[in-house]
Order: sequence, then structure tokens, then C-alpha cells
Amino acid sequence: MIYHTIIIGGGPAGLMAANVLEKNNINYLLLEKNEKCGKKLLLTGGRRCNVTNHLSIRDFIDTLTFKHKRFLYSALTQFSGQDVIRFFDLHGLRLVLENNFKYFPETEKSLSVLEALIKDIKPNHIKYQQAVKELHQEEDIFKVVTKTDVFYAKHVVVATGSNSFPSTGSSGDGLVFAKHLNINYFPFTPAETHIYSSQIKSSYKALQGVSLPKRVVTIKKQKTSYQGDLLFTHFGLSGPVVMHLSEFIYADIQEHGSSLLTFSFVDKTKEEILEHLQSDGASYVHKQLESFTTKKIIDVIYETLNIEKKKVAETKKQDLNRILDMLTAFEVVIDKVEDKEKAYVNKGGIDTKVLDPKSMEVKAIKHLYFIGEVTDLHGPIGGYNITIALSTGHLAASHIINHT
Repeated sequence: MIYHTIIIGGGPAGLMAANVLEKNNINYLLLEKNEKCGKKLLLTGGRRCNVTNHLSIRDFIDTLTFKHKRFLYSALTQFSGQDVIRFFDLHGLRLVLENNFKYFPETEKSLSVLEALIKDIKPNHIKYQQAVKELHQEEDIFKVVTKTDVFYAKHVVVATGSNSFPSTGSSGDGLVFAKHLNINYFPFTPAETHIYSSQIKSSYKALQGVSLPKRVVTIKKQKTSYQGDLLFTHFGLSGPVVMHLSEFIYADIQEHGSSLLTFSFVDKTKEEILEHLQSDGASYVHKQLESFTTKKIIDVIYETLNIEKKKVAETKKQDLNRILDMLTAFEVVIDKVEDKEKAYVNKGGIDTKVLDPKSMEVKAIKHLYFIGEVTDLHGPIGGYNITIALSTGHLAASHIINHT
């Protein structure tokens, strides 16, 4: 039997493609390597699943960090975040706006998202425990080889995910197919994850648990900056700003062996603080500085620099400069970024230059499509990646329908 279309992978991208094909009565088959679909989806957002966000298409794309982000314009124009909301509403699941940005299912359960995606798919259109091992093109037909079976199809949609959380089945299979078919790709690397610092573990233990809102963090050698909330942890740093910068920190470590980050503990410049201190020479420096930040941070600075707490007039100019430099331009060495397998998102995947942005079809191999996280498309935490998966899945399946 030759299927019209075979979808490889039952995550959000593959399931959205299946919904489009199902609606149009296409003879298709979805092959899922696990005993059920959406295992990684079930873990997202603390099992609550942040499905999408409220951003316009333009703002959504502008927020992304990779250079080829305009590639997503066609997919998002055809199926935007608002279309995602409508899709789930039509499938019996209302999405609720949280913090005026993220949309979660009103049930607060990722399982509800998966159930909505599977709701209209006929059971016989999914075969479980079918890990695809090989993908071949034989003239105008694709041969899909699993552990136990061989399937044939006119169209193939690869939705195998990245290398993030491989225990859920997301083990980078799509890049194996790409290599065999001479399709260019970039190896998966960690993104949107935590970072490790032996310096924090050894020298700044007292800062563990300290949270700093809206900090501008700069990767010193790259001169790359981003603003967001920052958290000192028992192993290094975390928080939205670190998550966002982690892929660039990883590249910095690969190039230099480590990465040096710098940020300020306060919202004042060194000059502003100095002027404030000099207005009252009889006051204690550390007491004045505590009005700008926490006692814990000031104590750590004094202890690290081994400077005695004195009044402004009694503190040496050199010591004062050292204190203010550490307060406003704190530097920390990062040794490691979390492994790609444990990162929430991976950078890398199928090179978008080999894909048609209007269809997700491989330019050199007609009727072969790559969608979702297996492609070199990713965004920060906040509903971006599921939206990208759903929109690219919808785009590919719609192209198949319109050109059948």
C-alpha cells in the first residue's frame, strides 16, 4: 500500500499536520516511536503547557534571536498565534491569557492540549511504537523503514523534534535522515537553559537564591546583551535573561573555553552613586549602598574585596572605586551550559536555506517536508516554540493539500 502522506513524529507539529490532512480526507499515516503521542508536550510549562502568546506576527518575529527569523513570516501569516487560539477553541479547549502575555489551557493541564490535538484524528491513522530508522527516496516514492515494518508514501513530513529531552523520543532522528539524503543541517546545541559557574559555587555561595529583576546581562567577549530577571542558583545562574542568552553563552564557551558575564546589581550608574555618597561624608558607605540594593549583596562585595566597613570620608578612593565597580559591573565566569538533552530548547536543525519558507518543503527533494523543532527555528520560553511547531505543521500540510 502506498500512502498519500506519512508524518514521522507525533508532537505538536506532526499532530497539527495530521489535523489538516484529516480534515481534507487524505490517506495518511502518522508514525510515532512511543506508545503514545506528545510525551514531550506533556512536560512543557510545568505540565501546564504555555501554548502561544499574545504577540502580533511582527512582534513575535522581532523577538526571535536568530538571523533568518523572517523565514517564519509565511507560516505565521497563514497560521498565527490567534489562529492557534481559535483552533483549540474549536476543539473544545479554551486558552486563557496569563500575565497579559502567555496563553495556557483553562484546565491548566498539558494533557488537555494533547487531547485537543488528537481529538479529530482517526485511531487507524496513527501507528505507535514505530521508530523510523531509515528514509529513502525511490524515484517518486518514499520508503520509510521502521524497526518492524516498511511503509511507502508519495509525501513525507518529518516532525521528529530536536535533541531536547530524548527520553520523550526527541532524539534528533530527523538529522540522521537529512544526512543520508544529503540535506544540510546544523548540529543541535543547547538553548533556553541554565548555566553553571564554579565561581558562584565557591566564592559567591551567599548570593544563592538572590533574585534581581530586569537586569541587563552582557556576554563580555561577544558584547551581546539582553534584559530580564536574573537568579543566583546553587550551581550558577538562571532566570529568563540567562535562558535567553544561554545559546550565545554556549557559543562563547566553545570558542574561548569559558564565558565572562557582566551586569549591575543596581539601577544607578557608578557616577550617580559616587555623587550620592560624597554628599554625606560622615555616613557609612555600606549603609548608603544598602539603600540601593540588599544588605546580603553589599556584605558579599565587602567580603570578596576584603575591605573594612568605614565612613565615606574614611574610605580610600581606590577602595571606593573597587566597591562601586563590583556593584555596577559585577563579573562572573561561566564554565558550562546545561547539556542539549536537558535544555528546554535546542538551537540547530535543518538549515532553513534548503527549505521553501512558503511550504517547509525541501527545495531539492519535492514532496519531502521538515517541520517544528527538527528545523533550525526556535524561540524563547513563552509559547514561541509550540506556536512555531503548530504553524509550520499547518503550512506543510496545507501545501500538500493545495498541490495534490
